[in-house]
Amino acid sequence: MPKVKARILKTWNDEKGNLLATTQFNRNRPPIGEIVSVKWGSTRSCSQNSLYWVFLNWLINDAGLKDHGHFDPNALHLDLKAHFIAEKIFDKGKFKAMEEGTTTQLTKSEFAEYLEKVDGFIHEFFEIDTSAFWKEYAENYKL
Repeated sequence: MPKVKARILKTWNDEKGNLLATTQFNRNRPPIGEIVSVKWGSTRSCSQNSLYWVFLNWLINDAGLKDHGHFDPNALHLDLKAHFIAEKIFDKGKFKAMEEGTTTQLTKSEFAEYLEKVDGFIHEFFEIDTSAFWKEYAENYKL
């Protein structure tokens, strides 16, 4: 499935109330009848991104993820993306490939949900209590 960008040129409602749009694609137009996923809105903020990387470093250096074989925040980030947002592609019920996910295109609310999922996963899988991190964040950094 190709990744393309498109610009919405015009929108209107038909007589049934369906939203219709004229789009301009940068390449590889989809065939007529193809279902496409569309999302818009503000992407994650710089403060969310900063918090995420501080959290990953804290998990490794202070919370004990080194004991579980995680030594690098970039590698941990790749593992978490693969677990939560990578698209797994199956062919006839068998795993075929995995398309790498990205956090850079998540909206602010999607990124907040992603961070909550990561935090929950850390609690469940590694049995690490992250409350100390969130308490320090709330006391010292949160506006």
